Formats: sequence, C-alpha cells, structure tokens
Amino acid sequence: MAHRLRSAILAGEAAPPVAPTSLEECRRKAEAPVGAQDRRTAAQRRSDRHRGLVDHASILLRGKRALVRVANVSKGGITVESSIAPDVGESVSVDVDGTPVAGTVRWARRGRIGIDLG
Repeated sequence: MAHRLRSAILAGEAAPPVAPTSLEECRRKAEAPVGAQDRRTAAQRRSDRHRGLVDHASILLRGKRALVRVANVSKGGITVESSIAPDVGESVSVDVDGTPVAGTVRWARRGRIGIDLG
C-alpha cells in the first residue's frame, strides 16, 4: 500500500500528505465544543473511572430522595446526572443497590454532580 502511494505521489497523481491534525483542531473545525472531561488526561485523575457498572442510584439530599443516573464511579466517588442543584460541600447519602453511603458534594455543573464518598 505504501509503495503504491509513494509511486502515485511521485507521478503527481496523489496529493502530498499533510501534517497530522490534533484531535482538538479537528473538533474546532467541526464546530463541536471540547468538553472539560475530554481535555483531561488519565494522569490528572486520582483513580480510574468506571462507566456502566451501575445505571441508577438514589440520593438523599435535604431530606428528599431523588433517583439519579450514574455517569461513572471511581475509587473515592461517584458522578451522577440529575436536575437537582446541591451546594458544594453539602452532605448527601448515596444509595446504590440498597447500601447507603455518606458523601459530600465536591462540584455541580450542567446537570452533573461529583460526590466524594471517601
């Protein structure tokens, strides 16, 4: 394959290869915003994220229980998706499969909530 490409380029039949484009540049050209989660690298994480282990959980916040979708689970916390708006630092109880665990809201933005379970 490489030999045919080289021959085509030398014969003027194929355009010369262009420099590789970064993923971020491709996304910019496609006018798709790059999310913060996509910009992070594995080295910036304190522990691995696991998606798909649990689909739903319930959260007890301010005396009210809410069913939430689980985005990912890590060694020390959980990210959930919900329309509830807790305050950073607020205490919550997360119940996955009937086991309530105390946690603290570390961040909340755009319908996602990061809860520290450590």
